[in-house]
Amino acid sequence: MRNAELCPVWLRWVVFVACVSAVMYGIFRPVPPEMLFDNSDKVGHFLAFSALGITARLALPNRLQWFIWPVLALAAFVLEYLQGVWLPLRTFSLEDSYANLCGVAIGFAVCWVIARYCSK
Repeated sequence: MRNAELCPVWLRWVVFVACVSAVMYGIFRPVPPEMLFDNSDKVGHFLAFSALGITARLALPNRLQWFIWPVLALAAFVLEYLQGVWLPLRTFSLEDSYANLCGVAIGFAVCWVIARYCSK
């Protein structure tokens, strides 16, 4: 089955925009989130960018599928950098950028595996 058969385009866009909004809120909120356990922020970054990649792939047309991943990889670093520059109580963390990038990589892998499985 194709994406369009499983879920209407407008719903995929709503989910993607909600995911983008949640990621932007999490990155640019003035105060860092509370640490639930050691490196819980890294887990949050990883999950957020994984979800962002998967929802972006579902929302955008097939012809843009290979454009998504480099943009998200760049955003993984740039958004973390901007957070440290724009927000006085937040700092840039290279480890958070790596967690973002790992999330993008896992999102790509999940989408690739699903595409391979669905094409058979």
